[in-house]
Amino acid sequence: MKLTTISQTGTGRSGICVVDDFQTPFNVGVAVALSATATFTVEYSLDDPNAAGYSPSTASWYVAPGFTSGSAAIAGAITIPCRAICVNVSANTGTVTAKIVQA
Repeated sequence: MKLTTISQTGTGRSGICVVDDFQTPFNVGVAVALSATATFTVEYSLDDPNAAGYSPSTASWYVAPGFTSGSAAIAGAITIPCRAICVNVSANTGTVTAKIVQA
């Protein structure tokens, strides 16, 4: 998978990054940067974004281990097989940007 960037300005959920849940082993690198003060989580979903009627707003999202209640730049890995990743921002005065790559 090529490097993908998702971002959220203000509060709310960013767009999603679709990942390949059939990769073995499953490993997604995520690096989050902030342009200002923010509180955020990196979340993953097991719902299929390619399914008919899929909507990120009705998908079930779970906070990725190691990415809970972030308020500073952070990098880590998601090793739980999933289908989509997003950033959910609860407080923000700038932009939260996540760079995501699957290996």
